[in-house]
Amino acid sequence: MDLRQAAAQVLRQAEHYLPHLSSRQYTEQPQLLQGSSVGQHTRHFIEFFECLIEQSQQPAGEIDYSKRRRSPEVETQPGKALLKIESACTQLSQLQVPQPLRLQCSDLQKTAASSTIATNLERELVYNIEHTIHHLAIIKIGLALVAPELAIPEAFGTAPSTMAFRAMQ
Repeated sequence: MDLRQAAAQVLRQAEHYLPHLSSRQYTEQPQLLQGSSVGQHTRHFIEFFECLIEQSQQPAGEIDYSKRRRSPEVETQPGKALLKIESACTQLSQLQVPQPLRLQCSDLQKTAASSTIATNLERELVYNIEHTIHHLAIIKIGLALVAPELAIPEAFGTAPSTMAFRAMQ
């Protein structure tokens, strides 16, 4: 499996909960999640993938995750999130790899000056996969609070290396 397929597979984990949540459950902000919602975490990881897909296709090849488009409807409407995920999965399959890129990281350094580092599409796909798994792990906690009746697979929001380690125990 290549990284584009792995990314789509991680994104599609959201199909375990998005079709089954009401808007109220999706937008509820449990105290344990410190005022964030399942919808906000979902929107966040979708937008990182959209940003990578869109910006990697620009002639400059510069990725700046702080310039992602924020879509409030994706964090309030589970159906919109599902559509965005389906679109991202289709677009991921069409990306050309390997591809050199530059990553804007001035936000990390809290400086107004531009600061970019060399990266590539594969590395950014790995970052987004891991970033999404992290948010899915948080979402799994949120789902236990807002939709405890929902059966979520054990592997949901768990890194493959963690699953392999558990299998060896």
